[in-house]
Amino acid sequence: MEFTHFDKEQEQSLRERLARLHSHEAVLSYPQLQGFLFALACSPETIRPSEWFDLIWLNDEPQFDNEQEARSFYRQVVALSEHIADMARQRRFLPFSARYSELWQQELSQWCEGLLMGHHYLEDLWMIAIDDLNDQTVIENVDTALSLASTFADVINAQQLSFEEGMELTDDHLPEAYDLFWKVLGTYASVARLWAEGAWDFDAEQLFLALEPVGHEEACPCGSGEVFSKCCLH
Repeated sequence: MEFTHFDKEQEQSLRERLARLHSHEAVLSYPQLQGFLFALACSPETIRPSEWFDLIWLNDEPQFDNEQEARSFYRQVVALSEHIADMARQRRFLPFSARYSELWQQELSQWCEGLLMGHHYLEDLWMIAIDDLNDQTVIENVDTALSLASTFADVINAQQLSFEEGMELTDDHLPEAYDLFWKVLGTYASVARLWAEGAWDFDAEQLFLALEPVGHEEACPCGSGEVFSKCCLH
């Protein structure tokens, strides 16, 4: 299956499709999907679409009107994943301005939710990579990135917790926190490269323990109803 280049037209089409599906609580929102795919792009090991596609559904997979529509949706999501991976390689980590603005706080919140969801899915891989690197600066920056993602995912809750702990995170602190978030995401996105450059001994079975690839004769995750070997794998 060939995947189309992700352009503005593709983005608008995918946003509209996701909005319709998300209104029925069936799938991640567009910003959540962006954050989720960013986490996958930063994975210490490459994860194929067949392994993660089912995770974008919040409930049962929606029934598309026909196989063509299902395949088109699958192509768009995979094209977005490739676009986000390309942006990460260019060190364009967030789909927002480099300066914080309350105007897109809601989308930033959802983006961070998606990032945390993706990181949780890949947590076992991250533990292996971080342990192998054994670099305190990398560990601290990754932890900071995840902590700030949690903060921006729910600012009100983060502010309440900070108040209870006597630290008091205010709205005035958010631009500075956002600047730091952008910087530590650079480390987060570099872990896969740093790990690949090392000569690590690892158990392949352990490495992919948490990942469940789709079998050739299982239903294709795109939702077409065809088996994977005769659909998107073909």
